[in-house]
Amino acid sequence: AGRLQVTCTESSSSWNMYIFSILCKAKGDFHPDVYSDFGRLLTTSSTVESATIPQAMQDVANQIVKDIGSEEFSSMTVQDAEKWLRTSTMLSGYKFRQFLKKHGHRCLKELDVKSITWGMDPKLLVKLLQNLVSASKGEAKEEDNSINKIFSQLRVPLNFMSKCLLRVVVPQCHRAVRGREAGKSLTIKSFDHWRQGFRRLAKQMVSEGRLPEIDLIFFLTLDEINDILETRSPNIISRANYRKKLFPTLENYKFPEIMRGMPRPINEEDDSAEKYEFIADLTMKGIPVSQGVTKGFVRVALTLEEASNLKPGEILITYCTDIGWSPYFPIISGIVTELGGLISHGAVVSREYGLPCVVGLQGATKNFQTGDYVLLDGKSGILQRLPKPE
Repeated sequence: AGRLQVTCTESSSSWNMYIFSILCKAKGDFHPDVYSDFGRLLTTSSTVESATIPQAMQDVANQIVKDIGSEEFSSMTVQDAEKWLRTSTMLSGYKFRQFLKKHGHRCLKELDVKSITWGMDPKLLVKLLQNLVSASKGEAKEEDNSINKIFSQLRVPLNFMSKCLLRVVVPQCHRAVRGREAGKSLTIKSFDHWRQGFRRLAKQMVSEGRLPEIDLIFFLTLDEINDILETRSPNIISRANYRKKLFPTLENYKFPEIMRGMPRPINEEDDSAEKYEFIADLTMKGIPVSQGVTKGFVRVALTLEEASNLKPGEILITYCTDIGWSPYFPIISGIVTELGGLISHGAVVSREYGLPCVVGLQGATKNFQTGDYVLLDGKSGILQRLPKPE
């Protein structure tokens, strides 16, 4: 699975660069129009693995509204709602169980063997569904993404030869994107078997008195696990406890996107760090990766716990996203990230889900606050603070 993922990623990157070079040559430089048009060309009408997750969550929410209504489901506790979805014979319960069967191996930081997958604990998904049913959008209309329609929307002037090349390259690029995302899901699913295996081993070791708790196994090397099984060494347990204690500090480290020499984390508490002041009409510019223009209130969320407070129609501003953030896309009207690029997770899902997205807006989580009213322009890469509506 890992080799397949590498092959698919290499293929996708090659086709992406081919499209990008055609647009750059036509425009003459790295103009924002190039990034915007690149994102438009990569939008497909076909299903991409990572984009089917928010679509499937919205489908479950719509079905819940049809089956029991939004008020009844929203009034349940998260535990009761989860139990109902797991046991209900209604179509919404079946769709939820099918979602977990297909995507249950995904989660935040999914390549961390310690992470808890959606299948292991779906409470975060259930809480999100309770928010989604209150803002059920109904069936999404399929847009016309024919190549001629896309050409008519591009800002970069293309000659006859460039259009001919793109007619050949764009379908190949779409196919490569689908392959890359499907390959990644398969890799994660294979990795999840190791995760489940280590957890079963940890439970057995706890029951035999070899480990004090299950999660401690994730702070041991394979050799150390073998040694504990043979010797019950208390020194190894002490090292594992020290690593676990150190882990939260290391996990909160942030690093510059580009580094030279020894990587050094950014210390946000440093007095010498750049300070930001509130500016009423502040405008920031990043990389436009998914077209569209929207206005709305901001929700700054650096963790999924903070994102769980999202309200329908808000614009999410965060540091970066991975697949664990995907279920939140149906509830937002746009997304801004400080870290990311043309084919990052947020860019791919936003394009497929039709949300304006701007990436590479460093400092956005500091300059903007939850409750700000902003304009997000996914064509030009602009994020601008506006006066709040009366």
